[in-house]
Amino acid sequence: MARNLLIPQYSNNNILDRTEEYHANIIRCLGKSKSPMTLPQIAEAIKISIPTCTKLIKELTRKNLVAKMGKKFTENGRRPTTYTLSKERFFAVGVEILSKFIHVSVVGLDFETVHENVNRNFTLEDTDACLKFIINFISDTIRGSKIKKDNIIGIGIGVIENIKGKIVTPMEFFQTEGIPIREQLENTLGLPVLIDNDTRVIATAEQVLGLAKGVQNAIVVKVSRTIGMAIIVNGTIITGSTGLSGNISHTQFRKGSRLCYCGKKGCLGTVIGGDALMLDFKEALENKQESIHFSLGKIESYKYHDILDAASLGDELSIHLIQQQGYALGEAMGNVLNVLNPELLIIDGEYLMLDELFINAVKNGLRKTTLVNLLQNCQVKASTLGRYLSSKAGAAMLFRQYNLVET
Repeated sequence: MARNLLIPQYSNNNILDRTEEYHANIIRCLGKSKSPMTLPQIAEAIKISIPTCTKLIKELTRKNLVAKMGKKFTENGRRPTTYTLSKERFFAVGVEILSKFIHVSVVGLDFETVHENVNRNFTLEDTDACLKFIINFISDTIRGSKIKKDNIIGIGIGVIENIKGKIVTPMEFFQTEGIPIREQLENTLGLPVLIDNDTRVIATAEQVLGLAKGVQNAIVVKVSRTIGMAIIVNGTIITGSTGLSGNISHTQFRKGSRLCYCGKKGCLGTVIGGDALMLDFKEALENKQESIHFSLGKIESYKYHDILDAASLGDELSIHLIQQQGYALGEAMGNVLNVLNPELLIIDGEYLMLDELFINAVKNGLRKTTLVNLLQNCQVKASTLGRYLSSKAGAAMLFRQYNLVET
């Protein structure tokens, strides 16, 4: 595996190498700093002497991990040299794996995408062939970026929690001979790997880059093909005892005829999301409701994105069905707000393309079930990161894990 400077190595007698620890601390300090820092500032921040800091900075500069940025202006005396990270040495690979979609990006510490690769014909299956495809897809993207592996700190992966009806944590996918997927990927790709549920990964990105930055208690709901939820309590994203927290899709909402893939009827996921929207639209056409954009005879050739597009173009039936879903989501989330009392509810996912059309419907639904004083103290907002955040969220998770960014 490629050497990661942010993970200090242990010697045979299990004593941490102090120099490596200080190097890692300096890298983290400079990574989070909004401006270049002087030697005294760095020494103060990581609690070491200025002579020791000077020696360490020279070592990091010689390795091209830290760069001089010129002199800092002062009113009197010598102008001290300032330092920053050599940004070309710190990249992350972000990955998003959904049921019908895989997206990989190589991202810099400034969150600019260097190279990306997407496949919309991908199908997630719990097979060796699918795992091999994922590994090759990630590897090809890294090669295409032309970034040396030594300059990549790791791979952050967000993945859905179900494969063909099996609801499992991402770490339980592809259990080849009992070897966890994380270990298989690390051994094959030669880089550290972090894996989590796709919605929790997006929630991490919201803490690093978006509306949840500095917010202690928030809910992030992703509405795309399916619906997912992440819970932030006291600044920490809750995973639950087995890693399956936030399964709002399987909350019992209202009984109906649709059978959820979990085997139950009445799940919220059968009412909200792109898959449910396709069923809603087919039923509406069968009941003689009209749309100038769609016909019942061609319904099998459409995708839920087509309905979202039609709504944005003013199709009345599409707007009606999407507003129904937004209202239902608000009703369901009102119960969550009553229990958790967050200060912020963020809506993420593909439905963001509808902006206020969907968000306003959610707010109306919330008014039906949420306690008035709780709703008055909870902002409901569409994510500012955009529906194409995708794999960049995995990179944000990785940078945060290594304490290179402020949250």
